[in-house]
Amino acid sequence: MQDNRGYGKTSASTSPRERRMLLRLVCSAAVLLLAVGIKLTAPETLLRWQERFERAVHAEMDVQEVFAAVGKAVSGESDQPWQEVYRAVFSPSEESAVVSTAVELQEQEAPQAAVCMTQQILGFEFASPLEGVLTSPFGWRESPVNEKEEFHYAVDLAAEEGAEICAFAAGRVRAVGDSSSLGHYLILDHGEGYSTLYAHCSRVTAAAGNTVKLGEKIAEVGQSGNATGPHLHFQLYRGSTYLNPIYYL
Repeated sequence: MQDNRGYGKTSASTSPRERRMLLRLVCSAAVLLLAVGIKLTAPETLLRWQERFERAVHAEMDVQEVFAAVGKAVSGESDQPWQEVYRAVFSPSEESAVVSTAVELQEQEAPQAAVCMTQQILGFEFASPLEGVLTSPFGWRESPVNEKEEFHYAVDLAAEEGAEICAFAAGRVRAVGDSSSLGHYLILDHGEGYSTLYAHCSRVTAAAGNTVKLGEKIAEVGQSGNATGPHLHFQLYRGSTYLNPIYYL
């Protein structure tokens, strides 16, 4: 009986310090579970927040402005004290605030087609289709053709006219064609829904229906269609979702 009473007394007499530690542990576990859930269900959202946090951390800070804001908060001179402290730390100047707003607006704009900005496991061997210079990445850019802000669903690799373009991976030539925008182009199927497109070629050397090996020549660099110079416009997608090819070059 004495042991039971003693045990009950010990449980009931949890100190404030222990309760605070328990609360911190519960909050930490909740944050961890939330982060894991976001990473598994919405990795692109987590990446955007990570980029925003890094911009805030690397932004230049006016120390005098921060101390002034803290002083006002402590003395009660400001109606919104801690908001001013936050702005002083993370938005130290008008210029940085404008840049941050512009980036957020750009992030809110959605491309017309589905895109995936994170690296994927393709499940097959691959190699860069061209030894060239990256002149335009995947994502928002000012179009060199019409000078408008557009989403670029590919990467552009500049090289000399006639340079060999090789198959990104083994597959079958789904289509060979010519259009006013893409010029001479071809599309390869690689299985599991993955496909690649090669555009602005001077000529295509593979034929529709052909089976090609990894690294096999399929076309030559050109500037057909809407192009401002010889380069390869290279797209990678799975189903109707465009992937960022930069991870695999």
